[in-house]
Amino acid sequence: MRAVERAAIRVHILGIGLNEHASDHLILDELQRRGYRLQPGELKTVLDELVGRGLVGICEAPAGYPGRRTYETTPAGRMSWAQECRALSKLTHEVFGTRLPPLPPHVGIDDSQAWLSTRDLEDAEDS
Repeated sequence: MRAVERAAIRVHILGIGLNEHASDHLILDELQRRGYRLQPGELKTVLDELVGRGLVGICEAPAGYPGRRTYETTPAGRMSWAQECRALSKLTHEVFGTRLPPLPPHVGIDDSQAWLSTRDLEDAEDS
């Protein structure tokens, strides 16, 4: 996994955990929906790293679901999420300006669900 992709995955995981307790299955599904091709073992490695750094906390398993872990972003994780979002945004702007390059049609990823889509950038440029 490339460093930039790993950073983007971290940002997504921290963002998912901001508003809800998220299971590893929910996180993996959300990442795959956004176009990341991640294996469960790779996700576990990233989650373990985030837990080890205190950015994500492990929550108690819901009643009736022994052994099922859910995760939530900690206050330190919220701060890290904001910092990483700014860093990725700055990098994107420095590399691409206000226009993101179009995705090749065969990729099949709909960027309308992205935090900042190509259309958002075009609207910002027109303002």
